[in-house]
Amino acid sequence: MRKVNFVFVKAAICLSLALCSASAFAAKKEKAPKATKMPDWVNQPSSVYPNASFITYVGSAADRGASEVNALQGLAAIFGQSVKSESTANSRMVQAKADGLVANSNVQTFSQEVKRKVDVDNLIGVETKEFWQDASSGTWYAIAVLDKSKAADIYTNMIKKNAGAIDTVLKGIGSDKNSLDAFGSYDFAEEIALENEKNLNKISVINYDLVSGLKSYCPSSKNFHAKKMEIAKNIPINIQTANDEHGRYKEAFSKAIADAGFKATFDDSVRYTLIAKFEFERSDTTDKKTVRCRYNCESYILDATTGHQIVPFAIKGRESHVDYAEAQHKAETALVGKIQKEFSEALYNYIRSAAE
Repeated sequence: MRKVNFVFVKAAICLSLALCSASAFAAKKEKAPKATKMPDWVNQPSSVYPNASFITYVGSAADRGASEVNALQGLAAIFGQSVKSESTANSRMVQAKADGLVANSNVQTFSQEVKRKVDVDNLIGVETKEFWQDASSGTWYAIAVLDKSKAADIYTNMIKKNAGAIDTVLKGIGSDKNSLDAFGSYDFAEEIALENEKNLNKISVINYDLVSGLKSYCPSSKNFHAKKMEIAKNIPINIQTANDEHGRYKEAFSKAIADAGFKATFDDSVRYTLIAKFEFERSDTTDKKTVRCRYNCESYILDATTGHQIVPFAIKGRESHVDYAEAQHKAETALVGKIQKEFSEALYNYIRSAAE
């Protein structure tokens, strides 16, 4: 049997490993991204997207998605707000847009991340056109582009559609002009008019020459607000309370109704009557050192014309003290404060929750 030269074998193995490593290194090197020339739009967007036809904004960030968000926020800022508002549309407006009564921007092309951070109503006619990564720094660049002609057409159609929606809403008012329904219709007309005023302002940024021809489609929201409040003054709401020995809660509701712009009355012949009841309950802590007074208020407005119970409103809570009489006094004070603070808002919220 021949003897194997272990020295020779060892040398051959080492050489083989070295060649493999060199090969792998060469392969990795070949796959490395090649540096590309910086596009002209990064530093001079107008050279690619002329100012006469486009509005642009370049955003940059460490990753691709963030660069797009930054670009879109920057472009949206030309309309006065780049970061998405925390406020949400009321259900009446949401339903009206879903039903096609009110114009809906319906921007669907952007990711959920963009929609969470940018007000998409400011992105009509906008696209993220291009991305580029600087290989040396790893920085990503994105350019958001608004096509002026496309956006102006969309906003113009939205304004005209909303003008028609206002007419439809106001034509739906019944024979009783001094009713919560009529108030709600003018409140809705005001809200739609505000949308059109915003759209007209956006067009003024895109193409100011179009503004004068669209003003006739944009009746003033202030006029609708004035008409709404005039109606409110002519809507008396009768107040009836139970378990209100000193009339404190009736007085609190009267103030809240007046704050909302309506007329509080104790005339039981009117169409609307607010009916409220109040309950108080004692409970002692286990150590008997403190006594609690739980309070509960439930109310609604009865519409004598339709027989419907509307504007449901409830408040509950508790106050504590070593003496129950004092705990109840604190509960009554808290209840009065909440009625004055929360009822007028509840009234408006109810009116605006009803789909037209």
